[in-house]
Amino acid sequence: MPDGRSRPLRVAIVGSGGMAVARAERTAARTDLDLAAVAGRNPETRAALAARFDVEHSEDWEATVTRPDVDAVIVTTHPDTHAPMGAAALAAGKHLFSESPLALTPLDASRLLRVAEERRLVIRVGHTSPLRPGPRLVREQTAALGGALHDDLVVHFPYDLRVGRDAGFDQRISGHPLVYAILLGYPAIYKRGPITHLTAAVTQEPDGHVFDRAVAVVNLKFQDGGLATVTYRRGFDGESESGRTVICRRGVVDFSEAADHIGVTDADGARMLPIPDADPWNEELSEFVAAIREGRPMSVSAQEAARIVDIIDAARRAADTGSVFAES
Repeated sequence: MPDGRSRPLRVAIVGSGGMAVARAERTAARTDLDLAAVAGRNPETRAALAARFDVEHSEDWEATVTRPDVDAVIVTTHPDTHAPMGAAALAAGKHLFSESPLALTPLDASRLLRVAEERRLVIRVGHTSPLRPGPRLVREQTAALGGALHDDLVVHFPYDLRVGRDAGFDQRISGHPLVYAILLGYPAIYKRGPITHLTAAVTQEPDGHVFDRAVAVVNLKFQDGGLATVTYRRGFDGESESGRTVICRRGVVDFSEAADHIGVTDADGARMLPIPDADPWNEELSEFVAAIREGRPMSVSAQEAARIVDIIDAARRAADTGSVFAES
């Protein structure tokens, strides 16, 4: 497979929903990437996406990811498809960019890593949350205040009906609520070191594969002694917002997803710091290209993406059994 040093890397996107559109927009705007094809099961959204960027489209994702003129594949479909689609792309010798999570089981994640290593292919997973400018500024200020003692992160999703969707969330397709607690709560875990203590609890209504409302809570302790609590709420109406409060050794950092600033309180008093403009989704693509062409390390490595799958699995087992888990 060419490494793309002398020409743009040709990319195929699997999926035609909102994530596919976002990735396609950024891919098409770059000079080091060339969008070649789109695959998706929805004929209307697939055709619209392909027409917008003047590329070929197909319902057959397997034929698309194995095209000889494609260097890399971007998978933007539901989580239950990430592992099989990623495996097919890697088997065909394509570099892989997958939305998170890399897989729904540690076994599938480890298999993907093994194939990529054997074939010298790059895997990049779209763990965008810690790269967004707000969480990045929180991380910088937390370090300046001596590090986190307790990080309290809340992710709140209101009723799906607010965005015109039917109520109901099928975890067989999209993943267990704890998948989203860990993925969206990842800024509280990112670069914190080994987890020495993990407990989790989940409640959902109705209880079963398909639910309308859910709350998932994960409590963590890290090797440095710091604590974190991640709360994921889905389907509850009201004015509650996603946000974060980090109690540091020398102060406090506050962040609301709806704000254009973060709050910092220390011995000098309270102040507001503006959140800079940045596009972490484009940054992820830049890292992906640099890793393919030059072997540069990425902010979230394939090994770290597999570790996140391990943490999700540990959280699910902790919630099911009431046990405490720790990273070995």
